[in-house]
Amino acid sequence: MSHLLIILAVAAFLFRKPLGRLIARQFPDRAKRQRVLGTIIAGFLLVVAIRLLALFWK
Repeated sequence: MSHLLIILAVAAFLFRKPLGRLIARQFPDRAKRQRVLGTIIAGFLLVVAIRLLALFWK
């Protein structure tokens, strides 16, 4: 699962310009776009934190 997260992060980094244009077209309001991106990043970090907690829980 962690390998999948790393691959997704690398793919998002490589395709950040087209993804940025797609998100800009979907959410033309800058404040709303930043909220959506913040929610996505917060969700990603939450998944990573939960996985680390589960790893050290054992």
